[in-house]
Amino acid sequence: MTRSPRGPAADRPPHRAAGAAVGVLAVALLTGCVAPALDSGAFQHNALEALDSGVSQTRTAALGVQNLLDQRVPKPYADTVVTDMEEAIGPVQDSFGSVDPPTPADERLRDDVSGLLSDADDALAQARIALRKDDEPAMRQSVRTLRAVADRMQRESGRLG
Repeated sequence: MTRSPRGPAADRPPHRAAGAAVGVLAVALLTGCVAPALDSGAFQHNALEALDSGVSQTRTAALGVQNLLDQRVPKPYADTVVTDMEEAIGPVQDSFGSVDPPTPADERLRDDVSGLLSDADDALAQARIALRKDDEPAMRQSVRTLRAVADRMQRESGRLG
């Protein structure tokens, strides 16, 4: 095969380059990339979105564990719910944590929200561990902890919104 004098890229069909660009864009969108916060309002909006996601994830996990305790769902289902919620909180933490506070006043908000998301992550891990060990007292405690963390995040969200 004879190479084109324009180089190897010129030998590739144009649709492959476009496909690669679309693939990169899709990955960026699906991984929850957050645009940089250029002002306090945008940063607070990012914080609000992160908190709302955290509330949803912790309440969903608490419901999954509670339904297992009440014998409304089988253990594999509850395990899937808790594991999925634990896996979902990581990208929220990463996404919010990757945005620098635009002003010194926003640094406290960043610390507060990051701390709450970390508490949620810890509570989700404890729920998963308790569930997999079939430790009913620990599962009951994890439901209380998940609900308490969700309540704290919801209060902070209400303060921002």
